Amino acid sequence: MSALHLLDATPSPVALIAVASTAMLLSAGTPAKATTAVEAGQMRAADAPLAWGPYYSPGARRAKALGTVTPTGEDHEVIPSAATLTVSGKVSDLTLTSSCGWAVFNIATVNAAGNKVTWKPHHVRTCTYRTPKTFSFSYHRVYQVDLKVCAERRAPEPSIQCTTGNPAWEPIYISPH
Repeated sequence: MSALHLLDATPSPVALIAVASTAMLLSAGTPAKATTAVEAGQMRAADAPLAWGPYYSPGARRAKALGTVTPTGEDHEVIPSAATLTVSGKVSDLTLTSSCGWAVFNIATVNAAGNKVTWKPHHVRTCTYRTPKTFSFSYHRVYQVDLKVCAERRAPEPSIQCTTGNPAWEPIYISPH
């Protein structure tokens, strides 16, 4: 049978199943796209670290942050939260000027009764050009963690532009429920 004749023929159900099976096997061997910590949190084994980032400050990429979140003791029946969530990572200042690189976190924790969510701010700063600052912190009964990366002046706290302005916060962890 010629190749042209095969193209004109109507495929049998067996041939269609064979083609579909081959396509599934081939796609299983190709690498999947990278998932964010939020996506992975909904399909991973408990207590495994989840990578997040790198995230950059808006505009000229003057600061960078990346790391992992490690939830332990996730409770999805009563309170959709991690009993303890550890956020670890590095923040870098990528400017030659007198500004600093900031990783600003917003952590949503759930009270013991499970009926109230409180947002707690946490930030990490480095002002040393291209020398990443390593950090790690933990919170209890965590439902969600959001992140913003900023590059701005040296100060004890991030500015209002960094904590509330655009671009929007990036979610790096949401407890699956």
